[in-house]
Amino acid sequence: MTWPTRCWSFVLFSALIALASPAVAQHQLSIQVLDSDGHAIPGARVALSVDGHEAAAAMSDDKGEVTVASPLPHCQISVAKEGFETVRRDVDNFSEPVRMMLAPAAQHQSIKVTAETSPVDSGSSAPTELAADKVKELPSRPATVADALPMIPGVARKPDGNLELSGSPEHRSSLIVNSADVTDPATGQFGLTVPIDSVQTLTVYQTPFVAEYGRFTAGLVSVETRRGGDAWKWDLNDPFPDFIIRSYHMRGIRDATPRLNAEGPIVKGKLFFSEGLEYDMRKVQVHTLPFPFDQRKSEGFNSFAQLDWIKSSKQLITATVHVAPQRLAYNGLDFYNPEPVTPDASLRNFTATIGDKWNLASGLFDNTISVTRFGANVWPMGPNDMLLTPTGNQGNYFEQQRRYSTRAGWSPTFTFKPLKRWGSHEWKIGAYGAYSSEIGQIFEHPIDILNGAGLMTQQVSFFGGREFRMDDTEFALFAQDHWTATKHLAFDLGVRTESQAVSDSVRVAPRAGIAWNPFSKLGTTIRGGFGVFYDRVPLNVYAFSHYPKQSIQNFLPDGEPDGGPFIYANTIGVADVHSFWVFKHPGAGDFSPQSGTASLQIEQPLTRYLQLRASYMVNRSAGLVVMNKVAPDPATMIGNYELTGDGRSHYRQLAVTAKIRAGESRELFVSYVSSRARGDLNDFGSYLSSFPIPIIRSNFSGVLPGDLPNRFLMWGAVKLPDGFRIMPVVELRSGFPYSSFDAAQNYAGIPNGQRYPAFFSLDSRISKDIKVNNKYSVRLSLSDFNLTNHFNPEAVRNNAGDSAFGLFFGQRGRRFTADLDILF
Repeated sequence: MTWPTRCWSFVLFSALIALASPAVAQHQLSIQVLDSDGHAIPGARVALSVDGHEAAAAMSDDKGEVTVASPLPHCQISVAKEGFETVRRDVDNFSEPVRMMLAPAAQHQSIKVTAETSPVDSGSSAPTELAADKVKELPSRPATVADALPMIPGVARKPDGNLELSGSPEHRSSLIVNSADVTDPATGQFGLTVPIDSVQTLTVYQTPFVAEYGRFTAGLVSVETRRGGDAWKWDLNDPFPDFIIRSYHMRGIRDATPRLNAEGPIVKGKLFFSEGLEYDMRKVQVHTLPFPFDQRKSEGFNSFAQLDWIKSSKQLITATVHVAPQRLAYNGLDFYNPEPVTPDASLRNFTATIGDKWNLASGLFDNTISVTRFGANVWPMGPNDMLLTPTGNQGNYFEQQRRYSTRAGWSPTFTFKPLKRWGSHEWKIGAYGAYSSEIGQIFEHPIDILNGAGLMTQQVSFFGGREFRMDDTEFALFAQDHWTATKHLAFDLGVRTESQAVSDSVRVAPRAGIAWNPFSKLGTTIRGGFGVFYDRVPLNVYAFSHYPKQSIQNFLPDGEPDGGPFIYANTIGVADVHSFWVFKHPGAGDFSPQSGTASLQIEQPLTRYLQLRASYMVNRSAGLVVMNKVAPDPATMIGNYELTGDGRSHYRQLAVTAKIRAGESRELFVSYVSSRARGDLNDFGSYLSSFPIPIIRSNFSGVLPGDLPNRFLMWGAVKLPDGFRIMPVVELRSGFPYSSFDAAQNYAGIPNGQRYPAFFSLDSRISKDIKVNNKYSVRLSLSDFNLTNHFNPEAVRNNAGDSAFGLFFGQRGRRFTADLDILF
């Protein structure tokens, strides 16, 4: 029996024996459910769970009281009622009644007055949600939101570490935390995201057909953070470091990632506090380089603090502060870029928000004010030229930069009381306003391109460049209606207008979607829709004209200059895309990246334990900002590197997902995604990021770097006998595309015309909680990675001037790690 067969058999056998066994109730517990003002809440569902199994459930009476029975003298209580936040609490003392305080829900569903829910109530959008408490226990132990995102179909991480959503670069998507935009105004990147311990739910929208969401053309990542509970709770994860062991000798610390999570009430039933704090020191091994010069290093801390004040039963005020400084050493270290060629960096991320959710006039008034600040200092190891050769780069990294960007935003929305006319209408209106700015300067060193014999074929030098100061103002208005026409049919209709001062344009984005439950007894739900979306243009695009210009000198094989030198200026062009929905004054920089997205989805529960979802989506984007290389004029020998707004892309995706659930501790998520991503290759993000690539080549249209024709993913958590749990992760996918180059660093053949071998990895984490006393528990775990030792190379010799051209290497073989967590 092969390794994959053994592991699959073990997982399936474990899932079967993990079914809940019946138990006899012996301990009675009295519970009273109250709101924040001390009033009784009748009709609340009170569930009692023991070791992850629901042992009993009952509804509170007119006095908010209920009595439930437990088979053991310790349990967890969960209290839920529509319009209130669900509250959970561990109980070890059954001799005294327990009071559970419910706070008003923070989302707009808190004002829904329909007595019976239907599958169409959730609308036409079909997001994918992750529960943070499940994701953070996976073998990879994701520490942040960005670490967890690849567990979602349609999201992948490329070999260079960058995220791809719907086959597109990260900057084409938007990240919001508690309704606040937290992307970098300069680059559009996510930055260091919120600690996973502070996250309640993580949701990814590829097709949000409600007008509330904007400022993206690929996808939306929405994070709702966790509020402190009624009792103080502490978690300490990974308190001890992992060590580098080579030849049975310890060679230093590999990583230290202690994470502390604390939450609880400051004022009982009124003021709650939560804090997620992690220190992160990592040395990521690069398997294409020899030890000890194979360590990509990072160090920093990530803190997310939240205060929730229940001012009354109708008003909730939330304030958050996110601070995340980070130091990087040898960033981008790989076979082609050893330590001297890589840059170091100091990155800083700060975000503060305050939100006010107020049930007003039978509706919900939601205000969010946020301030975000990013900083990036990047510097090379020395002043030497960067040397590009077919077998690897030498010298020092070519760019040094310092920049600071800030955004201050305000987002008010109002959800009206449902209007009963021709069904039920839930109207929502809102606005968005933000001011952003960036200050920075770019310094660049010469780049020398050498052939296989070590002779220079081209030299790129830089001159000019000056400090830049950019600012922008954004405004948006939207109105949307969730119209429940019947119990089994609902529509989402809305329109959004956006304006960006720096691009001098006004954009109109209509959205429409449908949710239909044609066979209520079978539970079939059909969702679909179409929408127009616009991306905000990052400030680095408009700062490009302030970057240093290039002087390029070509050389003949004998070392003599081949004409020139040729000067390339940095210019910002005019968008060549016209749209009925965009109003602008033609001129330089009038960019309005846009996409038209359509999708169709069918959800079908097969049994109480198995639910299937199949979906198909198409995303056509135009007006994308790309870099074009304009050849020099023979008379003046002056050319241009021009940013234009005529880039295009096309993404198609067929996804089939299954959720297998037999209790809270027995869940498996299985997905298969077939996709196709095509478009212009010279995306501006490759050249205007914190770590740009050194060579600007001519733009081509073809397979995008994030294209994955096939991807199978399975992960979840299964409870085993004797208190053990296993968290398996299985991934099988196509290899990422890559390009080949000649000795002069030009494309050799079709760009992105080759692929890495198919990737397969079977990982798992087995853990067991050991209770030390009534307050403390220890969680022991053992994780394995690539258990089958499948060949998953990190790199390829992709230069035709290299004698080893076409060789894949850098295998990440089978490995194991052990962890210890302390639960308070």
